[in-house]
Amino acid sequence: MRYIINFQVKIRGSGVSDETIRSSYTISEKDSEEYNLLNINKVEDWFNEYFKQTPLDHFIDTAKILKKTHFEMKIGRITNATSGEYKTF
Repeated sequence: MRYIINFQVKIRGSGVSDETIRSSYTISEKDSEEYNLLNINKVEDWFNEYFKQTPLDHFIDTAKILKKTHFEMKIGRITNATSGEYKTF
């Protein structure tokens, strides 16, 4: 594994009252090479776009969420698992 992204998703909608779910996503060495993720800033940009283009249930368990009317994602920390370098947001 190369990068670990800790993030939170705030969900607002029917049956949910401003619930915040914390999760993480791991980018492998192979994927970081494929997407040319050479530094944490590139990882941040890539993950923001990837999150927008990918269904929410890829990142969190959405089984208990009846209707997703609005959600926001915020990155808390990105860590380079190889070097230990990290950036908090």
